[in-house]
Amino acid sequence: MKPHINPLIRRQIFWSIFLLLTIFLSSARAYEVADCIRCHRNGGKLSALHIDIDAFTKSAHGKNATCMDCHTGVKDDMHTTRKSDGAVDCTGCHDQQNRHGVTAAASVRKPQCYDCHTRHHIYPSQDPRSSVNASALPRTCAGCHPVECGKTDYLSRLLSFQIASHPKGDFGARYEKTNCLGCHQGKGAHGEDASVTKDRCYLCHRPPGTPGALWGKMHPQARF
Repeated sequence: MKPHINPLIRRQIFWSIFLLLTIFLSSARAYEVADCIRCHRNGGKLSALHIDIDAFTKSAHGKNATCMDCHTGVKDDMHTTRKSDGAVDCTGCHDQQNRHGVTAAASVRKPQCYDCHTRHHIYPSQDPRSSVNASALPRTCAGCHPVECGKTDYLSRLLSFQIASHPKGDFGARYEKTNCLGCHQGKGAHGEDASVTKDRCYLCHRPPGTPGALWGKMHPQARF
């Protein structure tokens, strides 16, 4: 004779098992791009972190990688409670090390790759849409170096005169004041000595005290 089970208890047992199975299956299922878009698309209600999906799709990463290729820690819905799950290690695909700001004081926040390249709208540097395109560098660099980029401090205008009056020995080079990497090269990009453009300004314009320095510091600042 089968034991009698109260119908109410039976329903509770059924729904408890159903809920546990649902949680197990949802956590076991691998995340897909559609899952990310559902929460993070522009205008989405399920997350405060929004992404322009169309712009990302057209970007360098959107053509060759999925969300999970970069956000390797995101496995299931639990990532919403652990910020570290969304962390990205660019060296997983890129050999280039980021040493930008490595000599700064320990209390200073070191720039991350996305501070210059953006998080999701990354384009080749030759693309006008890129945040590291030559035309965009004054705006990108000014995010951390406003004085050096002429955003503040009236004496910064002297930089315009110095470079505008530069005799062009090489018509293939750019001597404009907006050409940040013309002098800073790899030091200004990734904190390394390797050149990232064909400009050769840095060969003459070296820091004060450096052998062969011609002009020295090129960003005059007011001191009060």
